[in-house]
Amino acid sequence: MSTLNAFRSFATYGLAIILMKGFSLITIPLVTSVLAPSDYGELDLAVSLIEFTSLFCTLGLTEILYRFCAPSIHDNKRHLAELTGTAVLAGVVMLAIVQFAAAPLHRQFALSIDINVFRFSLASASLTTFVELPLAFLRMRDRAMMYLGFVFGRTVLQIALMWALLSAGWGPEGVLLANAPVHLLIGAILMVFLLRETGIAFSREMGGRLLVYGLPLVLSGLSMFALGTADRWFLADNVTREELAHYAIAAKLALATSLLIQPLGLWWYPKRLAVLQQENGIERNGMVWTIGLAILCAGGALLHLALPLFVGWVLPAGYAPALQWLPWLILVIAMNEMVALSNAGAFLGNQTVSVFAVNFVAAGLVIALYALLIPVHGLAGAIAATIVAQAFRLFTFAWLSRRNAPVPVFSVSTAMILSAALLPACALPAGGGIGATLLSMSAVPVLTMIALVAARPAMLPNVVRGLRHA
Repeated sequence: MSTLNAFRSFATYGLAIILMKGFSLITIPLVTSVLAPSDYGELDLAVSLIEFTSLFCTLGLTEILYRFCAPSIHDNKRHLAELTGTAVLAGVVMLAIVQFAAAPLHRQFALSIDINVFRFSLASASLTTFVELPLAFLRMRDRAMMYLGFVFGRTVLQIALMWALLSAGWGPEGVLLANAPVHLLIGAILMVFLLRETGIAFSREMGGRLLVYGLPLVLSGLSMFALGTADRWFLADNVTREELAHYAIAAKLALATSLLIQPLGLWWYPKRLAVLQQENGIERNGMVWTIGLAILCAGGALLHLALPLFVGWVLPAGYAPALQWLPWLILVIAMNEMVALSNAGAFLGNQTVSVFAVNFVAAGLVIALYALLIPVHGLAGAIAATIVAQAFRLFTFAWLSRRNAPVPVFSVSTAMILSAALLPACALPAGGGIGATLLSMSAVPVLTMIALVAARPAMLPNVVRGLRHA
């Protein structure tokens, strides 16, 4: 791939990820202008259950696609057809299981949201693989514009429907109803496209891979849920719905940190395992890791400086308490993204038990800390527990990858980049005003780039060469 085409794909995926993962950020002003904090807290609790369902129902099929159906793999057309057939069967089974569990979940968490709306949202979430697998197929084939088209269409439809339903007074149910039908529609279109591209077949071999390779990743993903959203289930009985809303808003704003790294991730993750098996693959993986660190450090510092201005200007005053939690949640998101950049070594091979083991232990650790800290410290306890667990994941995956995909977690270059990015934010005095804030924001990317070049003088030439051969 030429340098120009690589950067074009990078920019296209960047826009797509802003629309896809930034959807909750884009809609924050709309939703908060209509919903009171107590209603927003109720919505966030329901969404946590829907997200859990969606995560469970992905079944690791995207990772199986990257690992066993890549274009470079022998007989990949047959494997693609068999994977599509497995996805269809699994989706039907998941739909039935989730509907059976809907009513008990609604009762257990004492949701005030209408049960039928909740069921409909869970049905959409149970068919998540009908969206994620075809989109992953498009990424693997570098069909960036088609990928962007589907993501853009989904986002526009969801925002339009959400605005209409909230304006009509549907409240939290309106937000859920704006997402579910659009998700189902896009999923149907994408699956028709995938079936035309790959055909459909069924095999025990692919079913076995679902169990051996995909299932550990599903369990690992559920462990990830414990590190990201399961704290709501503990907080629900220990803080008010208003406090839960403040926490949810801060968490959504902090997600902007991940948006900054996602264009790089969308371009890099589908091909990093193949790159690691090539000449100079370890060096290129380390180069991308360092670039990702710089993006996250600079981006996190910029968001820490800019988001208080956004909250003060755009959101109702009732949501202002969210700002006290924002810096710590930015740190949590940045650590999670660094884990993703550091764990390549655990994915090499034909099984992913080590990935599951690390995330499972981290999940057990964070659940124990939630149970211990949240009843006493509330939201602060939830954040402290998550930081400890994310640190465990980061250092453990870096250690597991030390031979086949080493990354410079403990290095002079890492320290230089961290210090350069955080210095302007730390130097800004409290109440420094808009002028001082803007000055600090302008200094962050400049100092970070200087540190990056100083730490790795050969970085820029290597980036160009790496993109040419990616």
